[in-house]
Amino acid sequence: MRKIRLEEFGGPEVLRIQEFEDPEVPEDGYLVAVKAIGLNFAETVERRGRYKRNQALPYEMGKEAAGVVLARGSKATEFQLGDPVIVVKFDNGCYADRVAARGYQALKPPKDFGFDEMAAFANTYGTAWYAMHEIARVRRGESVLVQAAAGGVGSAAVQLAKSFDCQPVIGTAGSPAKCDFVLSLGADACVNYAREDFRQTIEALCDGGQIDYCLESVGGEVYEHSLEVLAPMGRLVIIGFSSIRENYADAIPRIHPLSLFHRSISVAGLNVDNLKYQKRRHIWQELLDHVEQKGLRPRIGQRFSFEQAPQAHAALEGRRTTGKVVLIVD
Repeated sequence: MRKIRLEEFGGPEVLRIQEFEDPEVPEDGYLVAVKAIGLNFAETVERRGRYKRNQALPYEMGKEAAGVVLARGSKATEFQLGDPVIVVKFDNGCYADRVAARGYQALKPPKDFGFDEMAAFANTYGTAWYAMHEIARVRRGESVLVQAAAGGVGSAAVQLAKSFDCQPVIGTAGSPAKCDFVLSLGADACVNYAREDFRQTIEALCDGGQIDYCLESVGGEVYEHSLEVLAPMGRLVIIGFSSIRENYADAIPRIHPLSLFHRSISVAGLNVDNLKYQKRRHIWQELLDHVEQKGLRPRIGQRFSFEQAPQAHAALEGRRTTGKVVLIVD
């Protein structure tokens, strides 16, 4: 098998394909021939050795992929040989053309998706769905603000909010072209945060000049201003800090409980590593049912070959992409 495993931390050039023995088939799982790999911004932080404390080398890469079942263990019953599957491994290892997946790491894909769409689906739509419905409990008709709306999770969040009849749905992005992309997803407005203040747009479009729900992934001033525009009973869910490249703990301001109490707002966090789909299969099925009913599909901004993983990381880290970035495995 071919796999990218970090032997050193650094720039995109440290992503090198190596040859390894095929993994063993888990007794309760599957050996999957990978057709496509989904990339996440957090993996660029992992590559630099800054994702978590005490990252040790060698370091496995990749949280999600899609492919077909090559073999299955004696206790695996959900999928048959040749079935398409989505693999989500929060302990990593998906930057490979063969992946061993435990039963709980293999998920049913939406109907009629291509492998690239399958690889682009789980952690984008899963994060957006959990944040919106399981944590924030967003209701139809509520106003929604999606920060970094042109990215993988952001684009999924815009589509889901519109499909749930939220109004208005406002996105932010860093260029006119990215704003055009966000509007193509169905957003009612998109603010170019490099030139405009999204607070003014919210004041113009939302009742009371405040927002009911915000999905925040940027940090810094964007996070602070997002808090400012929350309405009473408003909810903000943090899913990342893409503007902060070093020490999160020192760079993020603290929230005093009294500030939440006096304003009647909620602030929550969602780390994709903790989604644990296997314990909440009913939520995964609810997501699939909704996506299939509404005809939603992930938006893939760029496709690279497996061999072009360094270029894909450079594009993702340099914010030169929209939607999801996917590696295609021959």
